[in-house]
Amino acid sequence: VTITVRPVLTVTAGTADNVICDDETVALSSSAAGGSGTYTTIAWTGLASGQLSSTSVAAPTFNPNAVGAQTVYTFTVTYTDNAGCTGFNTVNVTVDPAPVALAVGGTATICYNSSTNITIAASQNGVSYQLRDNAGNTPVGSPVAGNGGAINLPTGNLTANTTYNVLATSAAGCDTQMSNTVTITVRPVLTVTAGTADNVICDDETVALSSSAAGGSGTYTTIAWTG
Repeated sequence: VTITVRPVLTVTAGTADNVICDDETVALSSSAAGGSGTYTTIAWTGLASGQLSSTSVAAPTFNPNAVGAQTVYTFTVTYTDNAGCTGFNTVNVTVDPAPVALAVGGTATICYNSSTNITIAASQNGVSYQLRDNAGNTPVGSPVAGNGGAINLPTGNLTANTTYNVLATSAAGCDTQMSNTVTITVRPVLTVTAGTADNVICDDETVALSSSAAGGSGTYTTIAWTG
């Protein structure tokens, strides 16, 4: 009696990126060689197999659920040929949590050429927050580290209405844009003119000074002369 032994069924498994954020997806890959050469089934298994686009194709997409801390998922792919022989291999994917999309706030209206802060009430430790001009996502100032409480991101002096967003980045490099934008309205420049009908008088004379204002809110609550 001659027993024919088919070649070993060898399976390879991998991914283009073994470390991802939980708001990203990654494609897994697999292939087989040996055995009968005809593979009838492919089966992916693992604790997170329910988060694969399919468990029966060679290259499914892994779309992880949100994680609270760095988590390593192991996937096993098993090939079966038409003679019932099997081979398997594993691939690991590390998933890091992305920062939470928090709400940001700030003063709605400011005076011309003054500054304000964009605020985050409950920042996360280990996350840095970068204020950005929403028009082009241009960074404004330096990132501010989260401290578990309220943080301020200064706008610098403004001369025009500006809308801001905030990008949060974790130590692992995962990033999340905060859940809303904030628009700061800048009032028109408040222009004051001052003068007098006579700039040179004698010490036994009086002279009227004059002043007027334009711009700003248009309503002037106080006038103060100093000197």
